[in-house]
Amino acid sequence: MVGKGRKKIIDDREINEQTIVQILTDALAIHRENVVDINSLIDYYKGQQTILNRPAPSNSEINNKVVLNYAYSSERDIMGYTFGKPIQIIPRKTKARKAIKELTDLMEYENTNTVDNEVALFAGITGVGYFYTLPSEEITSDYMPDVPISLNHADPTNTFVIQSAKISNPVRMSVNYWCDKHEGITHFVCYTDSKIYRVDSKSRYSISGNPKNISVKVEKNLIGLNPIQMVSNNLFMMGDFEVAISVLDALNQLASDSMNDVQNVLQSLLVIINAELEEGSTDDIKKNRILEIIGSDGKNVDAKFIYQQLDAIGANNLREYLEEAYKVIIGIPDRKTRGGGGGDTGDAVKLRDGWADIEVVARVKESYFKQAKKKQVAVIMKIMKELGVLKQELKLIDIDIKFPRNKTDNLQSKAQSYSTFVGTRTIAPEDALEMCDVTTDVVDVANRGKEYWDKVAEENMAKEKEMMQASTASTEVANSGNSTTSKKLGTNYTNNQNKVTSNIDGDNVKQIPSRFSGKSSDKEKEKSKRTKSNV
Repeated sequence: MVGKGRKKIIDDREINEQTIVQILTDALAIHRENVVDINSLIDYYKGQQTILNRPAPSNSEINNKVVLNYAYSSERDIMGYTFGKPIQIIPRKTKARKAIKELTDLMEYENTNTVDNEVALFAGITGVGYFYTLPSEEITSDYMPDVPISLNHADPTNTFVIQSAKISNPVRMSVNYWCDKHEGITHFVCYTDSKIYRVDSKSRYSISGNPKNISVKVEKNLIGLNPIQMVSNNLFMMGDFEVAISVLDALNQLASDSMNDVQNVLQSLLVIINAELEEGSTDDIKKNRILEIIGSDGKNVDAKFIYQQLDAIGANNLREYLEEAYKVIIGIPDRKTRGGGGGDTGDAVKLRDGWADIEVVARVKESYFKQAKKKQVAVIMKIMKELGVLKQELKLIDIDIKFPRNKTDNLQSKAQSYSTFVGTRTIAPEDALEMCDVTTDVVDVANRGKEYWDKVAEENMAKEKEMMQASTASTEVANSGNSTTSKKLGTNYTNNQNKVTSNIDGDNVKQIPSRFSGKSSDKEKEKSKRTKSNV
């Protein structure tokens, strides 16, 4: 029933070739109840809402039916906020980064972001969505495609899971079915972790009551995991706007009645008092929109319209009240801007306008979506390992799933807070990023930052080393030049001495003063003796 969520299909009987038909028959009975609600919610999302079935009143032909499709707009806002950016699969450990890059490249080629949005949209509208992950149909014994996986979503109207009554209700079997309308045969494919049951029934969307019209085939599940994963929107598998359908119906009724009121004014009755119109004048009045009346003597003539008009102010206040109640119930921001100024900024504005509410809604959806996404990734990894495509050893515990969102609001304040936290030298960068709410991918951002600054430090050290080597080389060149100059000066001085000595010893040269030759002449010796004797 719409407004109460989808029913879980619980069955703990042993699943084998003998019991599979009865298990399917019992499960389909509950599934059909869910399908009625699922189709109703999808139609409501598309605009086929309750107001369109409102009968016309008995006393009037005016019956406007206006649909204010807030279900569509609110689902769009929640989807855009939560899944606006592609989901990231990141490594918990640095050593797994290469293998995870290979994994994510294959998933991106298979448009994993589109599949995620489709599954999330079904879950947001109906309360449940399904991933369907299989090996590529192009795989043959002698050909391996570049992308050996096939990622799809499954329609919740023809897909369901059977769960156990044990704690946490683990999934025991998943079922996908379709009907061949030309042959009148419904094909059921039932997956467990170890086997695949293919049940064909000669009936439309049901299990035939005649055993002769049913065939069962069993084969081994080569993957070793259930390829269908259910995504719950919340604990009770309710859609985002399902809890507020009565408010949406009231808004539609108020809008429709307001239109009726406008039309009542346009089609109101003209009452003429104490006067009688001439024959044929009624048509002229309708055409020209002019009335001219002449009454009898002594009687007051009057003409007025009769209509019943709603209180416009009261109707507008009621509409605003219902809109505000709807946004509070499902948790989406208020689009109305606050008038008259005000000192609210930053987080105060987020709390006042409802942005904190949609953040809570997004985090709840993330927790359930992440649970199913991990199981889908486990199936993908298993397929790649079985086919030998995944070269490096990779475990599910090595990966983490993040939902990136825009965190740039109030960025200056966050940057100052982060700088303060890191400056205390008591808080790790990862914890500081998380406390400042700058990003949803705290670990990877911190690791990439560390790698970047380590690389910058290495480059700076290399540049300093080159500069020191260049400086040392120039110093050595300068010292070498000074040494060569000194040697040249010494050689020239020695040569000059040799030249002076050779001049002194020569026969045909002038006498060189002793101060140059370092020897005293005979006249100087005699002069020196006379000076001594006189003394």
